[in-house]
Amino acid sequence: MNTQTATTTSTATTTTTLVPPVSGERNRGTVLCLIVHDELELRLRLAGLVRRAMPKIDADTVTRAGFDAISIERLRAYVAVMFIVEFSPPEAATGSLASLKRLHEQAPNLPIFVFARGGNERSAARAMKLGASDYWPIHSVIVGELCGALQPLLDQSSAAAANAAPDAWRQPEVAGYTMMKKIAQSAAASVYLARNDEFPQPVALKVEAITGRHVVSQADRERFTKECEILSKLNHRSIANVLDFGTTDDYLYLALEYFPCGSLRERLKHPVSEADAVNYAHQIGEALQIVHAARVVHRDLKPSNLMLTNENRLVLIDFGSARTQFMPSDLARSGDCTGTPYYVCPEQIDDREPDARGDLYSLGVVLYEMLCGALPFMGKTLADMLTAHRSAPVPRLPEHLALYQPIIDRLLAKNPKDRYASAADFLDALDALRAELMTRKPSKPPRSA
Repeated sequence: MNTQTATTTSTATTTTTLVPPVSGERNRGTVLCLIVHDELELRLRLAGLVRRAMPKIDADTVTRAGFDAISIERLRAYVAVMFIVEFSPPEAATGSLASLKRLHEQAPNLPIFVFARGGNERSAARAMKLGASDYWPIHSVIVGELCGALQPLLDQSSAAAANAAPDAWRQPEVAGYTMMKKIAQSAAASVYLARNDEFPQPVALKVEAITGRHVVSQADRERFTKECEILSKLNHRSIANVLDFGTTDDYLYLALEYFPCGSLRERLKHPVSEADAVNYAHQIGEALQIVHAARVVHRDLKPSNLMLTNENRLVLIDFGSARTQFMPSDLARSGDCTGTPYYVCPEQIDDREPDARGDLYSLGVVLYEMLCGALPFMGKTLADMLTAHRSAPVPRLPEHLALYQPIIDRLLAKNPKDRYASAADFLDALDALRAELMTRKPSKPPRSA
């Protein structure tokens, strides 16, 4: 195979995964529910409440349009579906309740919880009549009561897992590959350090089960193959090599080059020089230029998805999150809200589909972090952080770095129209600034005889 990027995407977009800076590791035995609402912040808050009530239950979150696009086979992978329903004005609930009714008709045994905003007793009766298993006003959910409702779901999932075959957590078998150790895992996929006699070095092998909780349809398999063929054409030193991909009776697999030097996340634990920061930003821009030319939007650019080589070169990947690439593009992992929200663009927070300029915003966050050793937008809570991305002014760089402020301002503009139109435009601006800095450096005095 020729080289391929590790970015597991659709032709035009990559799924957004809100993951921690270092790992998407999940506890063994974690099960999933699905939260449905159009407001990302509200979905994430409910997901946090679910985890407080029952730590072994995590949540995927999705907009209602995204929910309506999910097949019933995939929905059966969840132990429950949770609808946040707006009942004020009354007609606002129509679409959500229609989706609830349809789900109940198609999967009558799947628990459905309704969390109401602006509802009353009549709203509760209406939801229960359409198939809701339980109902709470969202402003007055008691953690203990929610725990009581979730515990039976966990018990049922544990019993089902005990009787399931094959074991979803067993080490996969892919012909030609010897698994050495697991290096990342999510509910749907795992990444192993593996050997194959055809390759001189160990590889990172991403494996997703075709059967089990996350059912992969024939259409999913065909899309996986098509996407890999498209991505195989991305051949650039700043994009990870994909060495092999394919399907077996049990798995989809993707073999990527392995980077033992770790990621930019680990590198940022120590100060980065100005020269390295600019050099790294240029390399990231080059990678995005190639990716965007192939009509792929990464949507999850962050330090843990940028690996370092022995030559101090950054390589763009996307296997650190290690979860299914087949979910609708607006499906977000809710539980890891301390990670990617540091780098997410404002339009993505507002559930608007980002284009290539969304990746440039994330690059701006990474560049600021490399230059300053701190993130540009922070907050005591997730809501504070998301608000800062939406409306807080771009912070000022220290005086000795002020020459980079115009670039940072363009990259971190709230409105995509105010950012660089392309990665190529960003690279031109960075190159022009580097040239200007070279002319400003004082020349060395001649050596004395």
